[in-house]
Amino acid sequence: SGHQEWLAVVTQNVDDLHERAGAEVLGHLHGSIAGHRCADCGFPARLSAPGYDGFTAPPEPEEPPSCEHCPQGLLRPDVVWFGEMLPAAPFDAAAAAIRAADLVMVVGTSGIVQPAASLPLLGLERGIPLIEINPEETGITDVMDFAIRGRSAQVLPVLLEAAGIGEDGG
Repeated sequence: SGHQEWLAVVTQNVDDLHERAGAEVLGHLHGSIAGHRCADCGFPARLSAPGYDGFTAPPEPEEPPSCEHCPQGLLRPDVVWFGEMLPAAPFDAAAAAIRAADLVMVVGTSGIVQPAASLPLLGLERGIPLIEINPEETGITDVMDFAIRGRSAQVLPVLLEAAGIGEDGG
């Protein structure tokens, strides 16, 4: 029929759990805790591995590393803190994916943190089905076509099985 099936994963999580589970992530709306950038100029940076195991505090507090790109800049995690703008590229990619989608599933989010919470509303413009999976009602439940109450770890496997999509990729 010429219709190509695809799955776009957009997340507000700053960890890499989706990738470790084998998913290809279109965008991390709130950045990535694994990345670093300059707090002043925004230049991306790579840090060497810490000299401690992560379980034991280092013997002395360490100052944030300096930016190699600008004179006074200090490095920070490449995540979005409250009050900061979302990175434009992942947000635009998410918006484009929703505008091209046949179905939008909103899984495990409060639906109140803006502007990410407005993304599913782009599906309303096209009248595509919007499904929410969450243990509780959220800030966007009222506009969803379907609201499934439950934890994603229980609900998603049941939905995949009902759709005939198994672990073998079929």
